[in-house]
Amino acid sequence: MPDIQIDMFEVQLGAAILLQFRLDGRTVRVLADAGVKAPKYPPTHVRDKLIALLPPDDRRIDLIIGTHYDEDHLNGLAPVIDDSRFEVGEAWLPPVANDTQVFPLDLALTAANLLPHQFASEAGEATFQSYIDRKRADISGLRVVGLKGNEEAYKFEAQHFADHHGDELAFFRFHAGREDEQCGHCNNLDAELPDELDELVDIQLRRMNSVYRFAGETTFKDLAANLEHTMSPNSEIAAAQFRTVDNIRKGVAEDAINAKALFDVVKALQRRSIPFKTEIVPDGTPRFYRWNATTGKFTLSRDTGDGLAFTLLGPSQSLVRKHRDRLPVVEYAKAAFFFLGEIRSITPSNQLSYIGCFQFAGQRILVSGDAGCVDFKQDNKSYYPQLLAQLKPLHVVQVAHHGGNNAHFYRVLSAAEYEKQDDVSYLLLSHAENDRTRPSDVFHDFLLTARNDGDDIRLLFTSQPTRDKVVDYLDAIHPTVGAVAQKGDVQLAFKNSAWQVTRHAIKVI
Repeated sequence: MPDIQIDMFEVQLGAAILLQFRLDGRTVRVLADAGVKAPKYPPTHVRDKLIALLPPDDRRIDLIIGTHYDEDHLNGLAPVIDDSRFEVGEAWLPPVANDTQVFPLDLALTAANLLPHQFASEAGEATFQSYIDRKRADISGLRVVGLKGNEEAYKFEAQHFADHHGDELAFFRFHAGREDEQCGHCNNLDAELPDELDELVDIQLRRMNSVYRFAGETTFKDLAANLEHTMSPNSEIAAAQFRTVDNIRKGVAEDAINAKALFDVVKALQRRSIPFKTEIVPDGTPRFYRWNATTGKFTLSRDTGDGLAFTLLGPSQSLVRKHRDRLPVVEYAKAAFFFLGEIRSITPSNQLSYIGCFQFAGQRILVSGDAGCVDFKQDNKSYYPQLLAQLKPLHVVQVAHHGGNNAHFYRVLSAAEYEKQDDVSYLLLSHAENDRTRPSDVFHDFLLTARNDGDDIRLLFTSQPTRDKVVDYLDAIHPTVGAVAQKGDVQLAFKNSAWQVTRHAIKVI
């Protein structure tokens, strides 16, 4: 066993990484996600890979991290947790708040506001059902509004439900637009708003929040009845406004799908009496956790020390509160008609991902899930220096959001002077085979500006990208190790003070 071994499993547009650290005569293991995103992949896909990889007499996983409130990160965790062949120490679950509840704006954020803890309570089943029912009602209301502008969007609705009778998530999968294996991360939901537009949307929503708190809620029926006075008289602008409503509907449906995945993980943990936490950092301030061999856990500490440690960089208190204090969905639908173009992500996007660095043997490994890094911003012009300081240097980087359009993630790496580091660095990418949108143009520009002549930045893929996406940096893709294939797991090992790629199947011709 090397000092460090990293296995990134091939899960198409999902995420699953196993980190193993050898110290004091034993192996400490961390599993970050076990999500799968492909119709022919069973939920047990990652579990089966772990069974094949780990020795039968030592299948302990010390820490499971569900980095993100998203089915494609969570849906394979429950089969791992439920399998008695694995011993699991503890889990960290994403600190996502229950956005169907209205909290006083001055109420301090507590664990009781967060869905994992609500799902684990005695009222967990009822809370989950209430959450799902509210999302269903919101979608039905958005449908009333959306039909005014786009009847085609609902043309096949009745037949779809007839074909999927008995599937409890069929309603939500239809409204999320999941008609193929990549649709769960369509471009319209992935794109991060430009800073200027994001600020305008935020200002408008804050104004509406203030009005809503005093004036009460508009109903979907009211909104639909008054659309002739609300929507633009210009047909092209009106069509864009209705596309925004459609994007909101898809986002609400994704919330329900993700809630089911999170609920399943919580219940699996409870069945085996495995403890879990939801961790949050103060704004702009990292939190440090050292490995404690006595307790077998990562314990909160004043610094990282000299041994195995984890530095948590997000999500922050303010970001979790922002998601907790979301407006009712009807208010977002109303806001759609205040703008003259389509807003691809008008509701707060799912950026509540854990992001942090494991440190061991002088190496720093960034696990990022779907981190948007928007809460790294200190102001409109700079990022928190205490967070940036923890990103120097980076030896292995999980590229966040499958190499998608999360511009702040790349800006943060640039602000941390990633392009200036001399240490060898491996970038790990997990996306669908021949993905239509990944690696993104944003990743393309980041990589080209980060590289130097003779640079040691190397890319490792679990699935084949299309040549046009990577043609400008083909020489940065690490050579294959083992059999060449369209898809395959990635494995790195750190031994004798050097990294070695021991498995990589992807070759782009």
